Amino acid sequence: MIERVREVLNRDRPWAVYALGDLAPDRREHCRWHLSPKQDGLILFYCEFGTPVLFAMGNVEEVLAGAPLEEKAYIQIRPEAAAVVERFYRIERRKRVARMRLESFHGRGPGGVERLSVEHAEELRALYADGEADGESPDFFFDTMLEEGTFFGVRREGRLAAVAGTHLTSVEESAAAVGNVYTHRDWRGRGLARVTTGAVVEELLLRGIRTIALNVYLGNTAAMRVYGRLGFVPHCEYYEGMAVRR
Repeated sequence: MIERVREVLNRDRPWAVYALGDLAPDRREHCRWHLSPKQDGLILFYCEFGTPVLFAMGNVEEVLAGAPLEEKAYIQIRPEAAAVVERFYRIERRKRVARMRLESFHGRGPGGVERLSVEHAEELRALYADGEADGESPDFFFDTMLEEGTFFGVRREGRLAAVAGTHLTSVEESAAAVGNVYTHRDWRGRGLARVTTGAVVEELLLRGIRTIALNVYLGNTAAMRVYGRLGFVPHCEYYEGMAVRR
């Protein structure tokens, strides 16, 4: 089953970057994979957190019709799959997101960076709290990400002013998702996001990761410009949001 899933996911690695990471042995217990009869599409329910995540890829109509569905799920679906998914789920608070992939790395520019570990978890939470009132702080951050991933920060006046990290890294699948990028409001417009994100990308490339991707909400043109200067290009758009079974 896993080999057949891997074959489908590898047909579009940037879109499937998170699902590729979920093939890791320590994540498999949280996964429910469902393949279409022709193996031209699949869905994944990832159930590690409170609300399962529903990822869809390819032709999913027959998969959704035959698979046991969760009552609620946090969706990650491409626009072309939305009409099919909406036959089974009512999608609430839909957001449009761009998936970007690293095409060619352009370097991160000058600026000192500091590698961060789990010892810096409280400092990261304090930095992310700066964006909570405006809904700008990262949606998914756990201390374990500092243990398992790659995080770099920049200090100003002795405090973390900017940080970037990874949501997941899979050396086995040669895939990584950059995330948890945030710059304190007092230090924006000074290129710190490029420095920290670039340091993360450099580390991933040194580890031989060949598929590196990230997400950015459509409309966040400033972030897309930063990532574009590093060598990321738009790959696709998708929807995310809560979905309730019909």
